Amino acid sequence: MKTIKKFLAVSALSAGILLSPFHTHDAQAKVWWNGMELVQGQIGKLTVLKDTELYKLQGEKKVYIKTLKAGGVYRIYTFKPGMLGLGGGYYVDRDARVKYETPSKAKLNQVKMEQLFRGVKLGMSASQVKKLETAKFITQENIDGGQAWVYSTSLFGYDTLLVYGFENGKLAFYGYSFDAGKEYTNDQLTAIYNNLKQQLITLFGNQYEQSDSGQGYPPALVFHKDGLVIALSYDADGLAVTVTSEQ
Repeated sequence: MKTIKKFLAVSALSAGILLSPFHTHDAQAKVWWNGMELVQGQIGKLTVLKDTELYKLQGEKKVYIKTLKAGGVYRIYTFKPGMLGLGGGYYVDRDARVKYETPSKAKLNQVKMEQLFRGVKLGMSASQVKKLETAKFITQENIDGGQAWVYSTSLFGYDTLLVYGFENGKLAFYGYSFDAGKEYTNDQLTAIYNNLKQQLITLFGNQYEQSDSGQGYPPALVFHKDGLVIALSYDADGLAVTVTSEQ
């Protein structure tokens, strides 16, 4: 765990950098559902059966933008009473002119799993990881004979710094730092921790280990899957999710 914290310390070099908006094309395998790529944040799919109006919400006021033609297919990210959200504040009326479908929880969890693990494998060479990763590169540092690469990305709806740690030219771990470069209050970080905890329990189940730092922070949680250790930690070094090997 100390090695992980040591590598994650490089994220402090990026303090003050404004993290990029949500990325939908970071390195991860595609998840397909009913002929459409399912992306993070998507909750459903809209098929236009009859021409229908697209609105932009300004407060509670609907402002007409254009007409969506029959046959069009769109991702849905949110909803309000009687309306479906296409993202960016755009909505259509939820009526007989549209067909709304939702993916299974298994499919939604698969998207989250792919986003967490990113299609990379521990032991990959630096060049292999670089070829896969398409998030915004921030910096690279040499630390104690290894290297740490820092990217800007998002995980489970939160902006985060992604850190890849290499030892002897091979990927030793990777992790997500949720507070570097941002000024969250302790209450806000605790809320993020609690949400991340629930997301990880949804993916990996209630069988996890936990340890109390004794410093007033929530306990560190450790999940196991297919020879990997997925750890959620929140302490004086920050809030992070890391992926390492059990070996």
